[in-house]
Amino acid sequence: MKDILYSSTDARQSPMWGDYLSKIGWKIEWVENIQIFIRPLPFLPFSIIKIQHPLPPIPFKKIDQIAKKNKALATILEPHNFKFAEKSFLDNGYSISKLRFAHTATTKIDLTKPEKEIFKDFSENAKRNIRKAQENLLVKNYFLKEIKNFEEVFLQFFALFSSMQKIKKIMLPGKTEQSKRLKAFAKNSFILFAYLKKSNGPIAALWIFFYKDVAYYMQTGTSELGYKLMANYLLTLEAIKQSKKLKLKVFDFEAIYDPRYKSDHKSWIKFSEFKKRFHGQIIEYPPSYIKFYNPFFKLFYLCMTYFSK
Repeated sequence: MKDILYSSTDARQSPMWGDYLSKIGWKIEWVENIQIFIRPLPFLPFSIIKIQHPLPPIPFKKIDQIAKKNKALATILEPHNFKFAEKSFLDNGYSISKLRFAHTATTKIDLTKPEKEIFKDFSENAKRNIRKAQENLLVKNYFLKEIKNFEEVFLQFFALFSSMQKIKKIMLPGKTEQSKRLKAFAKNSFILFAYLKKSNGPIAALWIFFYKDVAYYMQTGTSELGYKLMANYLLTLEAIKQSKKLKLKVFDFEAIYDPRYKSDHKSWIKFSEFKKRFHGQIIEYPPSYIKFYNPFFKLFYLCMTYFSK
């Protein structure tokens, strides 16, 4: 049922994503079921607007009204792939932008298929690594809305999250921002922890957010031992199983490296290979589009993009 995969809602169009961004300085507005993020500029009476992967139809005129009300310099609109019509963007004053905030590609698994069929579709590498992990590990699942010791669970997750940052040598959000993020999504989230069968401390973790019919692979963390024992393969399998129990229809890996934009997110290449080993459907989103409301900002943008070539 490929239609489900192509038309599923993006996490950035969930109220929880808006709640998170509102905690770090963004204003949120809704128009016709589309969430709009407005960033007031410091020390200036202007703002920048971003709209990420909204399902059509796009209410262009109402977006212009919100932009005018908030003195927006520009709106950056990153379209959903479902029923994308470039002409409607061009007709409403948008042009292709080099500014990209959301991921431009992902991979999704159809959860309406039987569990055995989903597992059968995994690469041989993924199956082998899952079996290796099952020999040494067990997985426990925690729904964040049900736990009483949120801070304890968060600290365990963040320790593994930070450990992965050192292993992969990548920049990740700090403790304060990560806490705000997890709390904003807590009502619709579960975290899976992997443990050695003869040990109490977790060695890897995976955070899953769910909204409407979709489970989203949000963030993961691992120790050196968890990485060595292929814990994230087992965690992903268990996350897929739990998502099926919740009657969700799509498992969205959220982001993979997009070769169309070779210089963007090169640090994603390795974990994208990991995600692709589960053999979901690769989805590529259309380019980002921008509409200018201020001629001076347009000139600044054109100069910036010219000299960044």
